[in-house]
Amino acid sequence: MKKLIFLVIGSLTILLSMAQQKWETVSHKGFYLSMAAGPAFGDIKGKDHYNYPFATKGTAFGFDAQIGGAIQTNLILHGTLQIKSIYGPKINDVKLDSKYSFDENFFGAGITKYTAGNFFITGNAGLGYYTLSLETNNPFASQDVSTDMGFSFNVRAGKEWMVSRKWGLGAVLFFSRTSLKTKDETFTEKWHSNRFGIYFHGTYNRVK
Repeated sequence: MKKLIFLVIGSLTILLSMAQQKWETVSHKGFYLSMAAGPAFGDIKGKDHYNYPFATKGTAFGFDAQIGGAIQTNLILHGTLQIKSIYGPKINDVKLDSKYSFDENFFGAGITKYTAGNFFITGNAGLGYYTLSLETNNPFASQDVSTDMGFSFNVRAGKEWMVSRKWGLGAVLFFSRTSLKTKDETFTEKWHSNRFGIYFHGTYNRVK
């Protein structure tokens, strides 16, 4: 994960040298696609039906994608998919094998506001859930255990530099939270998370 962090920092250094002055002031219009990836931090906590606490720790690899369009200049409406995966998570201070992953998944919708200088802020809201997966040699026999879905939201703020008329590259800071209950006839489990991190961010959008 340290290599990933250094990769993000190195990529940002390169894009700063590539950024062209003539696209410093832009107006976003039309179709919009953004993708972001990087390290995500923070704990995931829960309680089972015996009220026994669980704490999941580990640096996750996060990825998200947003697709939509401008409803007015520099104001984007989009659908959003996100996943944060901890490989070899530590659960209640017990380190699991790297074949295990603990994922936080999100899908929903949001809005992004850009400034003329290409700073932006995003808010997303939707549904989130957690999955504990075990990788097996047979891809058709993977073992996954998932919670029910619950309310989830995230906020992001960042800056992009236009490296062409349609492509912007930059970085984004984010905070996210998912809170839910998994219910059955005989038990109720509760889970919640507070996550934060920095992602490398790329956007395709028609600009003027």
